[in-house]
Amino acid sequence: SYTEVAIIAIGEIIVSALVVLGYFIAGAAFSYEFTYRVFTGVLLGSAVTIINFIFLSVSVNRLVDEFIEIRGTREMDEEEAAEFTKAHSMKIQNRITLSFIIRTVSMLATLLVAFLLDWFEPIATVIPLFMYRPILTVGNLVTSKFSKAKSTPVTESVGTGEEKEDN
Repeated sequence: SYTEVAIIAIGEIIVSALVVLGYFIAGAAFSYEFTYRVFTGVLLGSAVTIINFIFLSVSVNRLVDEFIEIRGTREMDEEEAAEFTKAHSMKIQNRITLSFIIRTVSMLATLLVAFLLDWFEPIATVIPLFMYRPILTVGNLVTSKFSKAKSTPVTESVGTGEEKEDN
């Protein structure tokens, strides 16, 4: 969904800013030469992470849409549903595996490019790649707390210790 892509993008921007700041501070403290390679590294790592997430979302959505189209809208009993699942589960599993392989190869290619070319700071490239899961976890926690706070009704008696009685 667009919300999840936004969470990943915002998270990657925050991670990238922290990495750049960390390199800047390290450069000042340890006389490390702070170069453009830090910026290109975080940009490469963040871009690949966001593109991989979009690819994952699109491939899963297509797979679900195809599954729904094949299944149709008619009611199935348990036996028919089990047969349908058995007949199509291997195709679904193969597509999921292919998506995983493509995303993994793209990450490995990114790491290879970062380490081989002098345009990127390798560690600055690696950090955004590996922050994908923590960003999703924190983003989901924040959105779930936000949605809970938004859906919890506030009454006049909250916090007063008084209970309202229905008439």
